[in-house]
Amino acid sequence: MSPAHHAGGRRWLVLVVVAAVFVGLALAARAPGKSAPGGPPPSPAALVGAASAESSAWYCTGQTTVAGALAPGSVILTNTTARAVSGTIDGVTDSGARVATAVSVPARGQTVATVPTPASGTWLSEVVLLSRGGVAVTQALRGPSGWAEAPCQSSTSPQWYFPSGATTGSDAMFVVLFNPTSTPDVIDLTFATAKGVVHPINFQGLVLQPGQTQVESVGVYVQEQPSIATTVTTRIGRVVASELELFSADGSGLAIVPGSPQPQQEWAIPLSVEIPGGSSSIDVFNPGPTAQEVTVRTRLASGPLSPFRARVPPQSTWVLSTSAQTRIPSGDPYGAVIDARGGAGVVVGRIVAAPATALAPQSGMTDAVDGLSFATPTREWLVPSPVSASLDGTVPDSLDLLNLSGRSETYAVAVMRPTGSRTLESGQIPAATSLSLSAPALARAGLDPLLVHASGPAAVSEDVGPTGVFGVVTMPGIPLSSPSGG
Repeated sequence: MSPAHHAGGRRWLVLVVVAAVFVGLALAARAPGKSAPGGPPPSPAALVGAASAESSAWYCTGQTTVAGALAPGSVILTNTTARAVSGTIDGVTDSGARVATAVSVPARGQTVATVPTPASGTWLSEVVLLSRGGVAVTQALRGPSGWAEAPCQSSTSPQWYFPSGATTGSDAMFVVLFNPTSTPDVIDLTFATAKGVVHPINFQGLVLQPGQTQVESVGVYVQEQPSIATTVTTRIGRVVASELELFSADGSGLAIVPGSPQPQQEWAIPLSVEIPGGSSSIDVFNPGPTAQEVTVRTRLASGPLSPFRARVPPQSTWVLSTSAQTRIPSGDPYGAVIDARGGAGVVVGRIVAAPATALAPQSGMTDAVDGLSFATPTREWLVPSPVSASLDGTVPDSLDLLNLSGRSETYAVAVMRPTGSRTLESGQIPAATSLSLSAPALARAGLDPLLVHASGPAAVSEDVGPTGVFGVVTMPGIPLSSPSGG
């Protein structure tokens, strides 16, 4: 395990005070955005539906079939309610082969679904239809490059954004498109690189029929680029999109990243750690038509750092190499808040890499926590267990909460078990402060899911090991649209 992970294991509770300048974000967190006139209110890409809902749906994309070999995966269902929930999983491959299975998720329990092997195809997308709300659906992938986990998506959208990606050396990047609707989609892909905006002709006007999944290998047309931000836009229809990144140039790793359906003005990274010989960056993508003023505010336990600022032009990415900043010392945990002004917002991701000699996987990629997720009105987030039939040995290494309020807030972390939820830890988080529960504290939860409650807006994520460095595999807290236990 990496030095950062060993350091985390020695902590019971680590309070990393985030700069007082974060306090102003509390107001924005309480009003993260407005919907277009007559349209539905904006929501996160992953949102656990109300327990009282008559049905709910999730969409999982980015897995390969066993025959495809790059990143076979499992679908994990976590039920936050006091009643069992049944449903079906319908899968379709890029060759059109279909599979289906019934699934039942026990009350306050978690199920790893067994999906039949498709007769043909390389890539697999799945629609999870459930008889009620209150259930979250995630996926865990493992392939030759490494392993990863991420939430599936709970909605379709006419656009999706991805702030990070790379095609340098032998690194491979794929954009996965899935049309779960009953009407055709016409889709365009645009890529923002250091050399400018790229519109490959082969990625314009892509037609996806109802129920079709299609995967594009970006490196064939956008070659040798260390930083790629992607925009998926439909001319007609709504689509589900995700990004699969395979790292192999400098150490191994695998990342599955669900798209973000809209840019936002606030993002947060609850906790980060730089290590000697490693590298990391915060990628800030401005997909809009106007330049935006972006500020990244960080603070160590020992005190605040000077903010990082940049003017990010339209359709471009600011890559802040945090590992190259002398003001961020190696081995010291820090939190970060990203604030954009002057436009509709940005999309923020993070890439981390340990030295190639570190424990595999060494590299990972994830999005920061978006404002809609940390400002959920219920102030409740689910963190599914990383346990999966295909990922033996994975354990939670650190659960991190960042208080984005301008005042002290209460918090409670509960372990969810069939007999009910039991509080694991609770207390107060001062204004604009991060709190970390490390491996010894989390060991008391075993491999059961966690429910995180806060009295104000908070960014929640869990680092999962074993990996080469903190942040390689991160599961964000999935916001609940109604209180758990219904």
